[in-house]
Amino acid sequence: MAQILKKTGERVVPEKIRTKEEYLQVLRHTYPYTYVKGEISGESNVLEVGFGEGYGTNLLSQTCRHIVGIDIDEKVVNYAQKKYGAESCEFKYYDGHNIPFPDNFFDVVISFQVIEHVADDAGFISELHRVLKKGGKLYITTPNKTTRLKPGQKPWNRYHIREYYPVELETVLRRKFDDVNILGISATDEIHRIEYNRFHQGFLLSFALRLGFRQLIPKSIDPFIARFISRIKGKKTSTSENKDFSKIYSLEDFRIEKTNVKESLDLLGVCRKT
Repeated sequence: MAQILKKTGERVVPEKIRTKEEYLQVLRHTYPYTYVKGEISGESNVLEVGFGEGYGTNLLSQTCRHIVGIDIDEKVVNYAQKKYGAESCEFKYYDGHNIPFPDNFFDVVISFQVIEHVADDAGFISELHRVLKKGGKLYITTPNKTTRLKPGQKPWNRYHIREYYPVELETVLRRKFDDVNILGISATDEIHRIEYNRFHQGFLLSFALRLGFRQLIPKSIDPFIARFISRIKGKKTSTSENKDFSKIYSLEDFRIEKTNVKESLDLLGVCRKT
């Protein structure tokens, strides 16, 4: 049995859900997989770049012919391979720059909540384009800067190099793809309120960053800082609640937004290689 991964300030591990906010994060990050699952064929050869814990890769393996997830963290790769590895689902290490597959190899490429971490986003998209077959599709998600940050504000999430407005994501995708559609991922009004409050818990972390001492704080304690901020603001995220959040929230609370994309929680870029 695979060892359970340690939770970081960025990666949510399903087995370690303790709060309502963390449960909603799992749903929010799982929803794009369910959308793509309904879009791809059973004969698709799929690549996922940056697979998180691996549960989404495993979900898609139930539909496509074969999927491979690649990541820059060898420990995470070994963990996912032990937990989810199968004939139709495998996990490999890559260096974060050169995808270890030939040109025009995959029918579908996905990369969820990754591009905001990449220094050379144009080079990253170029590699995704390279390994995609002609007529193949790229699905890419990233947080929506519009609902997270004030104009001119730097990301309060220390793991994010940058975040994107819808037009900014479209611009970087169009450097390689001619056929680009920017959608949004939205949810119920209640979830939007919860997520809005969670986003704006980052104001103290952002303040610490501006003062120049946040980098002295170990990344491993980011989740505890977030919980502390939440509590002093009066939010009920205590582990003592002991609620079964699955009875309150589900994937059906999320939806694809085609018109009011600016108000979405996340952006979803859908690109076809022509």
